[in-house]
Amino acid sequence: MSGSIAANPAWSAALGVLCGVVGFRIGWRTRSRIGLPLVQAALGGVAFVAAWSAAGPDAATLAVLGWSLGSSAVAIPTFRADPVATDARVVRAVPYRAEMRAWLATGRGPEATPARTTARHAAELAAYIVAGVASMNLLSIAMGAVLLNYMNAWVASLLRAARRPWTVRLFAWNVWSVVRVAAYVAIGVASAWPLATRTRFAVPWSAVRPLAVAGAIGVVLDLVLKLALSRPCGRALAAAVDLDAVPSGPAIGDEEHAP
Repeated sequence: MSGSIAANPAWSAALGVLCGVVGFRIGWRTRSRIGLPLVQAALGGVAFVAAWSAAGPDAATLAVLGWSLGSSAVAIPTFRADPVATDARVVRAVPYRAEMRAWLATGRGPEATPARTTARHAAELAAYIVAGVASMNLLSIAMGAVLLNYMNAWVASLLRAARRPWTVRLFAWNVWSVVRVAAYVAIGVASAWPLATRTRFAVPWSAVRPLAVAGAIGVVLDLVLKLALSRPCGRALAAAVDLDAVPSGPAIGDEEHAP
């Protein structure tokens, strides 16, 4: 592959999508809740490093965003088709669904406890940045895989229970969650800079500063949107699904649970 092709932003995004699809497919076949995100992260890391080495941090950001999109595109229909295997193989699938189901059932979301919500976001962000700095973003990508999977499992649960499918498709991935994924991808790439400076992938801080700033703005916007829109979005989703069809505990079936 020529350098000009590798440096094309479309190449980085396409590589990320491919790695997202392949990583999920292989990880799902491990039948393991540990194996799934590890394989996804390994392929995501390949896309990240290849894009950074070819065209720098901006291309790496596109690659990780593509990886997130590719992984989600195959995960949601897979989770929708097999809820029992999903609960067995996806870390936090069951407790996250119970938490989100309670939000729809009661109408009480994060806006009811803004201080606690803010503190939780801050703690998660701190852990994510530490992981990214310590591993040149590779551990952050693994954390991202875990987050994507349990959120996609929730979306699949809503689609199975949908009374108004198009409303569910519109609101299941909340706008603040989309903003958060994009912000965390940018922050994760920026967090790779300290270790990258010690390798042949070194770039000046000016190359990653815009990503760090954009990520910080996105994190704040995520919180603001979550607090402002949680109640109306929750009402719209609750009216569009049959909550009785969304289990509060593990889905029941005959498949053995993975380790």
